[in-house]
This record gives sequence, C-alpha cells and structure tokens, in this order.
Amino acid sequence: MDAADKALQLVVLLQTTESVSVSEAAAHLDVARSTAHRLLATLRHREFAVQSGDRRYRAGPALRRTVARPRSTSALVELAAPLLRRLRDEVDETVHLVVLDGAEVVFLHSEESRQPLRIGSRAGARLPARHASGGKVLLAALEPAEVDARLGGELTATELAALHEQLAGVRAAGYGLNQGDTEPGISAIGVPVLDDHGVAIAAVSVSVPAMRLPRARLPELTGALRRCAADLTSLAG
Repeated sequence: MDAADKALQLVVLLQTTESVSVSEAAAHLDVARSTAHRLLATLRHREFAVQSGDRRYRAGPALRRTVARPRSTSALVELAAPLLRRLRDEVDETVHLVVLDGAEVVFLHSEESRQPLRIGSRAGARLPARHASGGKVLLAALEPAEVDARLGGELTATELAALHEQLAGVRAAGYGLNQGDTEPGISAIGVPVLDDHGVAIAAVSVSVPAMRLPRARLPELTGALRRCAADLTSLAG
C-alpha cells in the first residue's frame, strides 16, 4: 500500500510540476534516491512519465490521455458529426475527426464529399501520426520528450531530429499539411481541437485530390477548419 501511495504522489507531482529529477522526487516523497528511481522507472514503463535528455522526468502520454480525454470517443463523435457535415458542405471536400493513439492517429468519423472525384471515408482507419495532417498537429502539441517516447523506438536519431524540426513548423503555422505522405495523389490539412484548458484532444482535417489543393486554397480550407474546431471546442468544453 505504501508503494502505491508513493506512486500516486509522484503522479500528482508530475501533473503539477514541469519536470522533476530523481533527487527532487526522493525529497518530495521522503525516500531514498533508489526508491524514487524505481518508482519513476515504473511510471515511465507505464507511460505515466517520460525522461528527457537532461534526465528529468515529465508527465507522459498516459497522464495526458487522462487529462485531455474526459469524454468518450463516442460522445466526441456525436458532438462533432453535425459540425463535420457543415464543414463538408462548406468546402465540398471529405472531412475527418481524428485522435492520437500512441504513434498513430485513429479516424473516428468522416463525412464524404459529394463530388464525383473525392476521397473516401477513413472512419476506423489508422495511419502513422507523423504522416497524417491531423497526426502532425497532435504531435506538435506534445512535449518533445513525449514525442520521443511515442516514436523514438521506430525512428533513427536523425529521423527524430527531422521530425522535431517539422513539428516546430507545424506549431508555427497552426496546421499540419500532408502532401502525398500517406497516399500518392492525396493531400490533407489538419488543425487541432482544444479543450477548455487549451489541450489538444483531437484534430479535424480535410482530404482532397492533390490537384484541388493549390497553395492559394490553403487560407480558405484552414479558415473553415479552424472555425469548425473552435465550434467543437465550445461544445466539448
């Protein structure tokens, strides 16, 4: 029971502190450094903590999922579906709602364009988050150490560094762009959906045949996506 209590104290500390060292954790819990290290290692194994290059620990993906997804995915889809239909009608392209799951994005819901040449529904599909437009904005919202924890096992150090550089550009732009990264001839744009604490809980995206996404159309689509995301934030809050 004592070990469980100490672990829960560490979870609370990680939620309320930007980062913590082994020594700081030991002092906070009034335990030996070896005990604090063992508890932090367990939390890291279960994704409640991540360790960055400076050897400090921060809140991990499991904690972020707990905080950022107070609603079930079915409830989120119920709220989003009419907004996505309105977005689909506004831009006349196929639109999606996605969430992050580990190193992938899951497509929770799609509304298909009525155009003869269109992108089909992706509902239920999974794609690598680093390639999908919605996945890029959701990864960009994470701490770098959390991105490393999710993707470090499948990317080389060089690839991971390039990804961090790309995600910095996504954060600056406020949207993610997929130009044939997942399928040749298909382009997509995604923006984050935030909760009332400013945490990204999902993303909305639009997929189009590549020839229908000249750069001149980006402001139109990103503007429509942001309005949809803001409306969903208001409902989900």
